[in-house]
Amino acid sequence: MAKNIILWLVFVAASLMLLFYYFGASGLDYAITVNGEPIGGLQGMAFATGGLLIAGLAVVGGLALVALVLAGTSMVLLGVMAFFFLVLLFVFSPVLAPVVGVAIVIALLLRKRKNKSPQDVG
Repeated sequence: MAKNIILWLVFVAASLMLLFYYFGASGLDYAITVNGEPIGGLQGMAFATGGLLIAGLAVVGGLALVALVLAGTSMVLLGVMAFFFLVLLFVFSPVLAPVVGVAIVIALLLRKRKNKSPQDVG
């Protein structure tokens, strides 16, 4: 629920920022030149808005790429940590083997059986 609210707030904030930019920039005189011809008015505003949308798409693409890199890095680091854990486990296994063996024997002796088969009764 909170995630949806945050996403809606970000969407509304981005929309308001685009509207403020659009109406604020519409009073400015852009100097856009295409093939030597100056473009102004509504066409100039369309070019400026198109440039803003392309910049927004570039930012979203960059953020997605950064997210993929961070996710991949975290998986690699998780694998490295698991490798070091297994190495430490194998290094200390001669020390842990008697303790684990005794714990397993005690667990087997003290366990309670849930189902008694007919062979165990008689």
